[in-house]
Amino acid sequence: MTPELLARAGRALAGDEWRRPLARALGPLHPDGPREELDQRLVSRWSLGQREIPGWVRPALVGLLWRRARDLHAEADEAASVADALMP
Repeated sequence: MTPELLARAGRALAGDEWRRPLARALGPLHPDGPREELDQRLVSRWSLGQREIPGWVRPALVGLLWRRARDLHAEADEAASVADALMP
């Protein structure tokens, strides 16, 4: 996994200020046991290529991204439904 792909995943999950939210999202998924969050500086170092991104991060991101995609789809469906209901 590259720092660029990590950044793309982070932005897809949390927008432009993605490092801290990603640290929070990955904390409970840590393979050594859940934690409240990872150190945001660690995520930053991964994104800058200063530290290798551990292998467990890729599958964790896949799960987070699929869940985000499902949530966005549900929100889009609800927005369309409300828009239809508002039509005369």
